[in-house]
Amino acid sequence: MSYAVQSRRAATAQPRSVRFADGLHSALRTFMRELAGAWRYAVARREFNRLDAGALRDLGMSQSEFDSYWAESHGLAEPTRVRVIEGVRRRSGP
Repeated sequence: MSYAVQSRRAATAQPRSVRFADGLHSALRTFMRELAGAWRYAVARREFNRLDAGALRDLGMSQSEFDSYWAESHGLAEPTRVRVIEGVRRRSGP
């Protein structure tokens, strides 16, 4: 059994500047995706805060449930509400 280090040939190795640029591009893509998610959350939060007590009662929710509902409906927490579970089933298809 050989314990030699398997190295790449020089022809296939990328220069450091290319690897750095790829890493930077990936980090910026991730940052933009997270920023877009934060904007969507902020918009939804503002709209939810505009609901009056009667509308919340009709929905069967309270002001304190928004974060929990958001997490469940976006896959950040285990879904426990029936309407979230049904929505996930509809999105995933038959």
